[in-house]
Amino acid sequence: MATKAVAPKRRSTKAAGNDDSKRQVVIQGFDKKVGLGKRIAEELELGMLQVACPAGEPLAEGSENYKAYKFQYKRLCTHLRRNAALPERLRTGALPPQAMAAMADEALMAEDQKSEMQQFRQESLQEALGITAEDSAHWTPSDQFTCPRCEESKCVYIQSFKGYHSHDDNNQEPVITIRCTSCKHLWKEDEVEGGRMAAGSFVQGVEEEIRTEAPAIWGQDDPKESWLLPASS
Repeated sequence: MATKAVAPKRRSTKAAGNDDSKRQVVIQGFDKKVGLGKRIAEELELGMLQVACPAGEPLAEGSENYKAYKFQYKRLCTHLRRNAALPERLRTGALPPQAMAAMADEALMAEDQKSEMQQFRQESLQEALGITAEDSAHWTPSDQFTCPRCEESKCVYIQSFKGYHSHDDNNQEPVITIRCTSCKHLWKEDEVEGGRMAAGSFVQGVEEEIRTEAPAIWGQDDPKESWLLPASS
């Protein structure tokens, strides 16, 4: 007796609509934050989505894919703000927008940032940050995270992966480890309030930086129009 083929599950219209809403907010954020234009912003977001959801996974609240999506947004915003050459490279086509999310942090840094990182390494980063297993010479400076202990925003972060088998990407989960350079506190992105505040007071930081409506990842109860990603119901 022949086995009937099982059709792949289709995403519900509601789930697809929630994902579209989140993606549109990010596109608007890239457009208005940097002035890239809608086409470049859409390509940039698409590349970000492909990195976070390589198998077309939905952006479900609390999922590892959604956490990776939020992290990519924050990471790219950091580089676009700190490296003034990046927006111009995107506009001229020297840097394909869709490829940006797949690039390493150091490849997106300005020359002065690379020099700063090299100096950071030469000044005994291991000794300054401790000798735990998390410490290495591949930390990226950022002010997009807020320390839950001293509330300073001068931090360094590193992305690693955990999983059952190192050769199987499907079993690996991204882990973002942040170190405050002021008080040396070390924490992981999802250790405080399920990853929301542990990743930094993103909305507040960007609002203080730009003094306008600011793109942000996490939703809020305020019904007024904003760039905040809506929480799925």
